[in-house]
Amino acid sequence: MISFSSLCVLPLALALDFLLGEAPNSCHPVCLAAKWAGWMERFWKRRLGKTFCAGMWAALGTLVPAAAAAWGTAALARCGGAMSAADLTAAVWVYLCLSPRSLAEHAGRVLRAACGGNTEEARGAVSMIVGRDTGGLDLAGVLRAAIESVAENWTDGVLATLFWAAAGWTLGGAEGCAAAAVLHRAANTLDALWGKRNAEYLHFGAFAAHADDVLNWLPARFSLPLASLAAFLMPGLRGAGALRIGWKYRRAHASPNSAWSEAAFAGALNLQIGGAVAYGGVKADYPWIGEGTREASPRHLKLAVRLMLVGTLLAAALFSAAFSWSPLWA
Repeated sequence: MISFSSLCVLPLALALDFLLGEAPNSCHPVCLAAKWAGWMERFWKRRLGKTFCAGMWAALGTLVPAAAAAWGTAALARCGGAMSAADLTAAVWVYLCLSPRSLAEHAGRVLRAACGGNTEEARGAVSMIVGRDTGGLDLAGVLRAAIESVAENWTDGVLATLFWAAAGWTLGGAEGCAAAAVLHRAANTLDALWGKRNAEYLHFGAFAAHADDVLNWLPARFSLPLASLAAFLMPGLRGAGALRIGWKYRRAHASPNSAWSEAAFAGALNLQIGGAVAYGGVKADYPWIGEGTREASPRHLKLAVRLMLVGTLLAAALFSAAFSWSPLWA
């Protein structure tokens, strides 16, 4: 049967994000999950060391309670006798896990500095959303880094949350929607904390990194057609280029998921992104993605943010429609 409630949850979550922006740290799922994950890390490292098993138990000890908390609050709202209360609770959880407005605002700070020709300020602004060294970047490099961040984080912080929220609704109604969204967001947080290839986390963080890759696998592949469709609808962007370049360069990254959205954005903008970067002074020679110019301009970043926002609206509409036919949930 078609659930009309499911058609409203994702748009309502996006509306809350656009109206309210990021939640305060005191109640933000990312911050709360990070604090709990820190305790779990210390607990399991004392018992099992920096092993894969320690990281697995620490990750499960973070993911399961986070998803259970979201499920439980939606279930309590339903027990109150109001179906709409459970739907609203799910929408609030999805909103707390989304970040399109925050992503646009961070990119906007880079854009304002770049438009004013202030390279140093632009470097400082982009360092808030990328992990690479930014001190040696020229203005075009700063803008490319910001565009890459918008494209990659669109998958991690927006598309994947919308996808799993809609899929969770199909499997478990409002409770499943809330739990699946929080589960993905918590896994993404653990990957950011522990998914590092150094002596401290090489084995301990492997489970969290693989879990995040698995959860982002399908949403990353949806990013190519969604970005291409959005580009077709927007003036100044190349929908056919997004499809062609996106498919050609979809594997041009060490991550199994990152290049799908980055290549689509590069094709839509007729831009090359990627290339050699440095992390903590250590150089990493990544390939270039795309076949356009490397001289990114403020206009490219402005169009990238618009592409992300239009693609987000399309994703919310399409995922809601696709998952609202739910034979498993009445």
